[in-house]
Amino acid sequence: MKFRFLYIFVISFALGIFAKDIYDRKEKKKINFSEWPQLNFKNIRVLIASHPYLASQGFAGAEESEFENTIIIFPNIDKLQPIVFSNKNEGFGYVKKNIKIYYLDKNFRIIGKDIIKKETGISFPPSESTIAIEGLP
Repeated sequence: MKFRFLYIFVISFALGIFAKDIYDRKEKKKINFSEWPQLNFKNIRVLIASHPYLASQGFAGAEESEFENTIIIFPNIDKLQPIVFSNKNEGFGYVKKNIKIYYLDKNFRIIGKDIIKKETGISFPPSESTIAIEGLP
């Protein structure tokens, strides 16, 4: 009886690890920028990452032409703590260009800025950040 329980436990454990591995490798569904909340001006598009899913996508997986004249505002980064801005492939694809990011506090004061290198870069917002804004350097 003990052997049967152990056998079932080992098989269940192995299947759980296998299922988790499959889930972790699954590509996330990229939401086209045309579907994001946005503001459009003459030559500038301002995307608003108003949902955590959009915030996690950012410029990831975007074609190089989609970076041109595009700015992304992350209005709720204080609610996403802890947060890291990464150009690595976190499921949507790599960020293919260097990105400049500004961090603002609740009074819209700039409290930090960074250049995040394409494909490998990461940036950590200052703890008092509430808004981040990304675009080409």
